[in-house]
Amino acid sequence: MLVPMIRHSVSYHRIGERQFRPWVVLRGVLAEVSQARQAHVASRRIVAALFLGLLLALSLAMPGWAQSRPASPVTPASLVVTNAKIMTMDSRYPRAEAIAVSGEWVIAIGTVADIEPYIGPQTKVLDVGGRLVLPGFNDSHTHFLSGSRTLRELYLYGVNRLEEVLRLVGERVAKAKPGEWITGSGYDHTLWGTKWPTKEDLDRVAPNNPVVLRRVSGHSVWVNSLALKLSGITNDTPDPAGGEIQKYPKTGEPTGILLETAAGLIKVDRPRLSPEETRQLMKDDLSAGFRHAAKLGVTSVQTSSSLEELAVVRELKAEGKLTLRWNGWLPLRAASELVAQGIRSGHGDYWVRFGFLKGYIDGTVGDRTAAMFEPFADRPGFTGLPRLTQEELSEAVAFADRNGFQVGIHAIGDRGIHMALNAFERAAIINGATNQRHRVEHAQLVAKYDIRRFGPLGVVASMQQVHCTTDLRYVEARVGYERAKTAYPWRSLLAAGVVLAFGTDWPVEPLDPMRGIFSSLTRMNIETREPKTGWFPEQKLTLWESIYYYTWGSAYGEHLESVKGVLVPGRLADMIVLDRDLFTSALEEILQAKVDYTIVGGQVVWDRAANRWGPENQ
Repeated sequence: MLVPMIRHSVSYHRIGERQFRPWVVLRGVLAEVSQARQAHVASRRIVAALFLGLLLALSLAMPGWAQSRPASPVTPASLVVTNAKIMTMDSRYPRAEAIAVSGEWVIAIGTVADIEPYIGPQTKVLDVGGRLVLPGFNDSHTHFLSGSRTLRELYLYGVNRLEEVLRLVGERVAKAKPGEWITGSGYDHTLWGTKWPTKEDLDRVAPNNPVVLRRVSGHSVWVNSLALKLSGITNDTPDPAGGEIQKYPKTGEPTGILLETAAGLIKVDRPRLSPEETRQLMKDDLSAGFRHAAKLGVTSVQTSSSLEELAVVRELKAEGKLTLRWNGWLPLRAASELVAQGIRSGHGDYWVRFGFLKGYIDGTVGDRTAAMFEPFADRPGFTGLPRLTQEELSEAVAFADRNGFQVGIHAIGDRGIHMALNAFERAAIINGATNQRHRVEHAQLVAKYDIRRFGPLGVVASMQQVHCTTDLRYVEARVGYERAKTAYPWRSLLAAGVVLAFGTDWPVEPLDPMRGIFSSLTRMNIETREPKTGWFPEQKLTLWESIYYYTWGSAYGEHLESVKGVLVPGRLADMIVLDRDLFTSALEEILQAKVDYTIVGGQVVWDRAANRWGPENQ
C-alpha cells in the first residue's frame, strides 16, 4: 500500500516546523510500486499511487512547507515524554523523539531539542530511554463489565481438558452452600474434542448445586440437571425463536446445552443485593477492569453498555477513578425509547459517550449458530440460527439510521453478513446517505461478492484478529475449505477500501492487544503456533497496519479519528510506552511485550516499575 510506505518514509513534524526528505518519499513510492506489481495489484492502482506519491514529494519539497521556529517563547507543557522512539501512526509525520502535552492534548512533537523549550518548572518530564511509544490501543469491541467480572469469577478460558473444567467447578462447589448457584464462563469444548459436554458431566461434581457455564463465545450455556429443573426446562419445552434446546434424539431429554436465545430460559437465582450494593459491586468490578486495561495499554474501549452503566462510569469519572475512555453501545431494540429521551449517537464527551445501537442477526461458528447460506459441513441440513428476518432487520436499521443513530450488527455467517449489508443498503436508499459509518461486528465468514459491498456503503468492519487464530482450529471442519478461503479477510477488505476497527471481544478473548497484533501478522494459533506459514497467509497484515487499525481505525469506527488514534498536535494525549521495540523484535517477542507506562489525557495511569495504577492526582 502507498500510505504505509509514506508513513515510514517521512521524517517528522512539530508545531512551527516540518522537516521532510522528499527523495525518501520518492524512493518509498517506487518501492511500493514494485511491491504492488509483484502482488498483482491492478495497474490503475499502481499509476495512481505513483502519481499521488510524486505530487506529495514535490509539494513537500516546496519552500512554503518549511517554516522557521517561532521566535516567541512557547507555553510550558504539563508533560513531556522524551528520548523516545515515537511512532505517531500519522502518515504525514510518522516518527518523533519527543512529545509535549498540555492538559489532555498533544501540543508538539519533534526531536529532543525541538521539545526542550516546552519544559518549564512545573513540567513532568518522562525520559523513556529510547523505548517505543505508540498511541494507546482502542478496543473497538468489548463486553467490558462482563470481562471485569471474570477477574473475580470462575473463568475457564484456555482450559483444554474436560476433567480440568470439572475439577475447577468442583472446587467452587466445595466452597458453596448446597443449592447455591455456581456460575462461570469462558469454557471452549473444541479444545478437548468435537462433541458438546452434557449435563451428566456437571452432575458428577455438582449434584446438589445448580451450575450454569457460559461458553467462550457468549452464545450458549452448559448447565446441569438441577439448573434445568429449577428453570422448568423439560422434554416438552419448545425452542424459543432464534434459539435451540439441544435434546437427546432417542429420549427427547435436554442434554444441558442451550444455544443462543434458549440460554435466556435459565433462571439464575442470584444473591439479592440492595440497589446501593449492586451499584457498588459494579463500580468495584469496573475499577478492576480499568486497572487490567491500563496494564495492557488499552486507553479506549467500545463496549456493550446500558444507561445505568453509563451513569456509573460517569460517577467513576467524577470520583477520579476512570482511566480509559468509554464508548458504550446500547441495544438496537431501544431506538424508540432513546429517540423519546433525545439521546443520539455521540451523546456525551470524550471520556464517556454513547456510541452506536447494537443488533444481532446470528450466532457464532464455534456454536454452529452463525447464519449460513449453505448447511454446516459437520451438521448437515443446519444453516444456523438467524434471530431476525431480513425485513425485520432492515426496518430496525432504517428507523435507527433515520433518527441519527450509528448501528452495529453482530454478523458472523456469510448469510448474516449479507443480511446486515442489505439492511444498511436499504437504509441508504430510503433515508439517503447519512455518513453514520454503520458497522458489521465480527464480519468473519464473508462471501466473496460481499467483500466489495462494504466500501461503497461506508460500512466499517469491526473485527477481532484473535478470533481468526482461535477459530482456525475448526473453521474448515465447520464450513469446508472453499468457504474458509474468505474467512477473516483482512487484506481483501483493505484492498476493497474498507476501514477496519480492531479489538478483542473481551472476555470472549483476552484483552491483551499483543495477541491481536501477533494474530494479524502471522495468522497462526497462539497456543500451537500452527500453521507455520499462516492460515490463508495472503490475508496477513503488516505490523504498521496491525497497530494502525487498532488505534486510528478504531477511532474512525466511533467517529473520533479527528481527536484520537494518532499522536500529533491537536489530538488527545493517550499513549503507551512499551518495554521493547515491536518493529525490530522477533515475532515471538511481540507476545511477551509489556507496557511500562500508560498515559491517558496527559496523566500517567499505569507505571509498571512502581506497580501503580490510577490518575497521578489521586
